[in-house]
Amino acid sequence: MVKVRINNLEIGMCLGADVCDLNGRFLIGKGCEITDKHIKALNAWGVVSVEINDSDINSEQSEDVISTDDYERQENELKLKFIHNDLSHPFISELITEASKYLVTKIDNK
Repeated sequence: MVKVRINNLEIGMCLGADVCDLNGRFLIGKGCEITDKHIKALNAWGVVSVEINDSDINSEQSEDVISTDDYERQENELKLKFIHNDLSHPFISELITEASKYLVTKIDNK
């Protein structure tokens, strides 16, 4: 599975994991095929990225995709640095998400 930003999603891609909002509320289930309505709803719910099955990523998109393993490794390192913060707070959660993506991309470009 790979993490893909909502603005890079394409109709017909298949979710590799359940999608939940910032409060943990279930939104869309694993295996669901993405439609235009899903993309609009994910934007409305404030979801930034989702996990997509590897087979749904073409070679042009692979440059914009973040490896789930690399992402989780960076995310865990950042969570240790923010251990004294409320990790469930939407701002802190989003900060860790975006910083993790940035750091993985920075490492991949070296």
